Amino acid sequence: MGVPVFSGAGAALAEVLARADLAEPEALGDVLSAASRPLGISAVEIYLADIQQRHLYPLSGAGSAGLAIDSTLAGRAFQTGGIQHGPACPGAACGAESKHGGPDGSGADSSTGPHQLWVPLTNGAERLGVLNVTAEDAGEPVLSQCQALGSLAGRIVAGNRSSDAYATTRRCQPVALQAEMVHAFTPPPSFATARVSVSAILEPAYEVGGDAFDYSLLGSRMQVSILDAAGHDLEAGLVASVAVAACRSTRRSGGSLADMARHADRAIAGQSGDARFATAQLCELNTATGEFTWIPCGHPPPLLIREGKVVKQLEREPWLPLGLSEYQALGSGASREGPPPQYAEQLQEGDQILLYTDGVTEGRGADRDPFGTDRLSDFIIRSIATGMAAPEALRRLDRVILDFQDGRLSDDATIVLLEWLPGAAAERKQRSEL
Repeated sequence: MGVPVFSGAGAALAEVLARADLAEPEALGDVLSAASRPLGISAVEIYLADIQQRHLYPLSGAGSAGLAIDSTLAGRAFQTGGIQHGPACPGAACGAESKHGGPDGSGADSSTGPHQLWVPLTNGAERLGVLNVTAEDAGEPVLSQCQALGSLAGRIVAGNRSSDAYATTRRCQPVALQAEMVHAFTPPPSFATARVSVSAILEPAYEVGGDAFDYSLLGSRMQVSILDAAGHDLEAGLVASVAVAACRSTRRSGGSLADMARHADRAIAGQSGDARFATAQLCELNTATGEFTWIPCGHPPPLLIREGKVVKQLEREPWLPLGLSEYQALGSGASREGPPPQYAEQLQEGDQILLYTDGVTEGRGADRDPFGTDRLSDFIIRSIATGMAAPEALRRLDRVILDFQDGRLSDDATIVLLEWLPGAAAERKQRSEL
């Protein structure tokens, strides 16, 4: 079999792959620039979103003030997943809304250059940042090539996280030791296939202690977990880490949800005795049939959202929090006798399951009123009703939760949104996000 020959955009992408293998992370922008010149692209710079997805920072380290995601063309590309463009301006920091192209980048004259293009940097459904591309042309062929470049570059960045170059670019302040542990095993905040999507937020990003989430898809089994370990210290982070590791180990050995619960329960009890525990919702969605099963372990109940309404709280008799297998819950009279209770709910096409920790709903504002489940679900429902993608809706919700408590959370706050999107529902969602 002969060596495949590429031309045009194919040759540029092939050269990126060839050069990126041995390139240092900080040099990836130079690799993209050199490989893209035959396409009429003179420069490419990589910007990464910070942990809280507030700003975009250049991987090169230049212009450390960053570009605000909520008020720039660069940020608009990150929010919408679409290329934004306008006349090129001097300096890489030019990312403000362009009076030539408008807030959505429309109206720019693609026949005259050079142009500054802000291209989403993605790894599948995961939003990593943007590319700042300078091109002589902004016609449809170039935009299509840039979209492919952003997708390829995103996969290179995601596959090379062993370097601290990416982690340090995404940080605006030091990360607490327990938060470092949690971030080390937390999966990306968004994931999607044609049948299912998962989106999540975790706050406070730099100091989170006991909250964690996890998910995995194997065949038609989409498993999602949310955990809240007691406390906000290093020990809480350790308990959360042990719980996630136990669940993953069991899952990867072919174990069931009940097996995961028992393994995590024993692991935490063996580590901390009755001094520490973690509440949890251990969930599984059959992406082929829509059957949703879960084991509640002393955790706030999931919310079922259907056709823009919360149709029910999935509240059932819980198992005790993980880690209390040898002990009675103080004053409750509950015990660990028998297997973990497992419940089931049949989802309909387009249904969403909302998981959250009590730090979200019990957080209080200046008037001492709690945030509550109504405010939580209403924000998500209204946002998605406008056609906003779930990851962007949760990014904005994160800011609302922080603002509600004047920027200082009294407890960790984590939200996971699971969506079942088979068939026509998935196609409608994809069209709405274009």
